[in-house]
Amino acid sequence: MRFFYPIFLWGLVFLLSSCSIVKVATFPVKVAGKVAYKTVEITGKTVWDIATAPFPENELEGIASWYGPGFHGRRTASGEIYNMYDYTAAHKTLPLGTYVRVINLENGKSVVVRINDRGPFKKGRIIDLSYAAAKKIGMVKKGTARVRLEILSKP
Repeated sequence: MRFFYPIFLWGLVFLLSSCSIVKVATFPVKVAGKVAYKTVEITGKTVWDIATAPFPENELEGIASWYGPGFHGRRTASGEIYNMYDYTAAHKTLPLGTYVRVINLENGKSVVVRINDRGPFKKGRIIDLSYAAAKKIGMVKKGTARVRLEILSKP
């Protein structure tokens, strides 16, 4: 009986530890204008908790850029093929499939895009627009523009 007791205890500890959740990191991120806390667990699972406090309105304004020829025909983060002639965009944190109205604050023109990729990866930029979307709001020649984002719908 003495021999089986330690084996039983180790088995019990192993069983209980495999059922528990071990948090590796928790950090706040922006999701659709709200504060979200992203928790990464040791199992690799990611858990999102949305807080009720919205981000300040000025967090939805910033510099937009566009991308096109070098990425045309390649896969996006959503898995679809990038088409620079569609009204799509890349955003760092908004859920893929989110529809956003992008308003060019320099000329008042706007376009509705669907988030289908991740980016931009250049510091200070809040969204990367497809060529077609950038052309519609008049920012292709300049390359960047000050914009406001309005979240219209989430998937």
